[in-house]
Amino acid sequence: MSKLTFPLILSLLVIWLVIATWWFNSKYNQLDTYGNPDCEIPFTVSDGNFQTKSDNSIIFEVSDWEPTIPMQALSSLKSVALYLANNSEKKLILTGRFGMNELNDSDFPNNGIARAEAIKKELVSYGAPNQLIEIQADSLTEMNLTCGKIMTGVDFSFEKQEVIASAEPVKEEKKEETNLNNIPADEVATNIKTGSIFQEDKTYQVFYKENTFKPEVDEEMDSYFKSLTKYLKEHPKNRLLLMGHTDNIGDKSKHFNFGKYRARKLRDVLLEYGIEKRRIKTDSKGSSKPLGSNSTSEGRNQNRRVEISIIKR
Repeated sequence: MSKLTFPLILSLLVIWLVIATWWFNSKYNQLDTYGNPDCEIPFTVSDGNFQTKSDNSIIFEVSDWEPTIPMQALSSLKSVALYLANNSEKKLILTGRFGMNELNDSDFPNNGIARAEAIKKELVSYGAPNQLIEIQADSLTEMNLTCGKIMTGVDFSFEKQEVIASAEPVKEEKKEETNLNNIPADEVATNIKTGSIFQEDKTYQVFYKENTFKPEVDEEMDSYFKSLTKYLKEHPKNRLLLMGHTDNIGDKSKHFNFGKYRARKLRDVLLEYGIEKRRIKTDSKGSSKPLGSNSTSEGRNQNRRVEISIIKR
């Protein structure tokens, strides 16, 4: 062995330890505010008999979406992931908070969504089922800071998991069967809510409240999605296009991502109906194609939408 080999190995080891220590402190930063009671905000997540608690909360810098996770909070996140993995009837709602005056350099519509997605990624890495975690955002005029940092950037809450009925078509007697594709569009669904039955050449629109990203599936929408699922099973070559649209509020450069994110969240809903992911394309036009006036709340409500259409092959 060369005389230079051992010093070289030792030098590489020292460099590796320095880099590893820097990475660890960056991801699981033990803040210099520890020991100062004014800077310690407890982190608690509970649901019925389940509770996990740590002395220090997950921390975000202002205008940043990447979390600093103290070791105790990391242990609590692992407990939450395990609880969710063992309780498939539960759904975890992560609500990311963001200040309207914060800068946003993430790929998401706002820092609230970005922060919640970052925590979701951590939970999934510890075994939490991806499909049991829902993301929401809550905008505040100004974030509450503790020692110059955001200690309450993401809220955790549990709900009973919504069970969606099977999309398999129900077998009926032949005399009651109806092929909707052979009925003129103006004769379809006389006694059903408008738009609840799928029509091949008609674009279906899903509208959203402000700062919401996953649609609330009501009776009409559920009926439409089931009809859509049946159609796609009968036409295996065709695909879906989900086109996201937004109002013109906020940073225009973020509108495209905002619309694309809504389209992707709608895709997640359709996957639950049995539609294959490879058959769904998502895209966005941002705020470039408004239906109504952005100067009124009614117009903005129309503009926040995802349009569902068929790509024929």
